[in-house]
Amino acid sequence: MRFSELLVDAWAALPLESGDLAGALHEMMERVAASGTLEDGRAAKLARDLAFGAQGEVQRLNDSVVAVLGSLEGLERLSVAVGVSALPFLVTAEGLSEPRSARAVILALVPGRLTGVRQDLLPALGKVLRDPDRTARLLEARSPSDLRALRELMDVEFQPRLRVEDAMIPVAHRVHPDTPLDDVVDLMIRRRLHAVPVVGERYEVLGILTSGDALAYVLQLAGGERGRKSAPPRQRLAREFMTRTVLCVSEEQSLAEAANMMVNRDAEELPVVREGELVGFVTRESMLGALRGTLTHDELDDKTRKS
Repeated sequence: MRFSELLVDAWAALPLESGDLAGALHEMMERVAASGTLEDGRAAKLARDLAFGAQGEVQRLNDSVVAVLGSLEGLERLSVAVGVSALPFLVTAEGLSEPRSARAVILALVPGRLTGVRQDLLPALGKVLRDPDRTARLLEARSPSDLRALRELMDVEFQPRLRVEDAMIPVAHRVHPDTPLDDVVDLMIRRRLHAVPVVGERYEVLGILTSGDALAYVLQLAGGERGRKSAPPRQRLAREFMTRTVLCVSEEQSLAEAANMMVNRDAEELPVVREGELVGFVTRESMLGALRGTLTHDELDDKTRKS
């Protein structure tokens, strides 16, 4: 996918007239709203949130150009707007005591998470705009046709790579090591769960109880009841039957890599962690839904050979 395919001409603000990033983004968001992508009245708030870091991200590509990343429901795919000012405007979201200025904004809006744009698109744009001559020509643009005449920028290739977060199912149920195993089994039956994570006080993953673990417990319990007529069996806890060695993945890990791990380990699902804390699961079904149609057979074969 090329930058030229992402660029929305109707969103271009050429020239920008505001003296700071919030105002510049407001001008651009008004154009987004005029296209029907953004609800009326939301342009100003979203612009402020993006400019001051309450939402999304602001990253500097060079001394004159900043990139702003934001999430916007209703979009079908990543879409990009460009704004260029004749005079420098202040950029306050960088957290500096003395704000720096810029003259151009590349606004990238996505329908979901920002990880792919941050890790894939921004480095490619930064590489192209490292050339002062290319930046100078961008700053001279006064119309969408001027932008599209910047072939080096338009030809920037963006290869979106699916990540674990794109297929993640947020964690809905978790238990602790001292949770009675009978309660865990009841939970798994009621909610039709294949596995339940066992977490510590800080929600770090200590182990996992799978349907196989639960079945082994139930069979053991049934055998004990047949051979014992008097005293009731001792209450068993989650820690006694949980699988302690758990293969986890991170949100930003390649989804194809995680899928290969799942296939090679014959796992039904993998816990997803963020800085050690459990945040969700990826299952075979969620991976299939995300990967279908996004990877060619050659790419999958190549990733399998490398795993």
